[in-house]
Amino acid sequence: MRRAVPNFTTSEAGNPFVDGWYADPDTCVYNGQYWAFPTSSYAYDEQIYLDAFSSRDLVHWTKHANILTKAQVSWANRAMWAPAHIERDGKYYLYFAANNIQEGETQIGGIGVAVADQPEGPYKDAIGKPLIGEYHNGAQPIDQDVFIDDDG
Repeated sequence: MRRAVPNFTTSEAGNPFVDGWYADPDTCVYNGQYWAFPTSSYAYDEQIYLDAFSSRDLVHWTKHANILTKAQVSWANRAMWAPAHIERDGKYYLYFAANNIQEGETQIGGIGVAVADQPEGPYKDAIGKPLIGEYHNGAQPIDQDVFIDDDG
């Protein structure tokens, strides 16, 4: 399934296009509205929430603060980052990393998934534990990306 290429014209939006210290944005277009889901780039112990931004014209952006926080994810304590977003069957899924686990540690963490009825949330933990919570082939469970393949 290919995403449609948006047809638009816009004036210079500026750089950065939103206030704050953000990195690792995932971007999507839902119903003609642009969405950015970034990491809040603070110290790991302060990375306890995810924000989103939406725009109809790529110039004027609305901040949707705290669409997911550690309060909605019982196993997440810190380092919530690198969100990846997708819509499937009318639900919105937000994949994220949490807790910055290291190989050999016993701390719970890894890649989680939260679900909501609209892109701006509110989100809730979809499964109550990390979707991927351990190292595989020496790779830390972070920085995921999501897509829907041709076979669904």
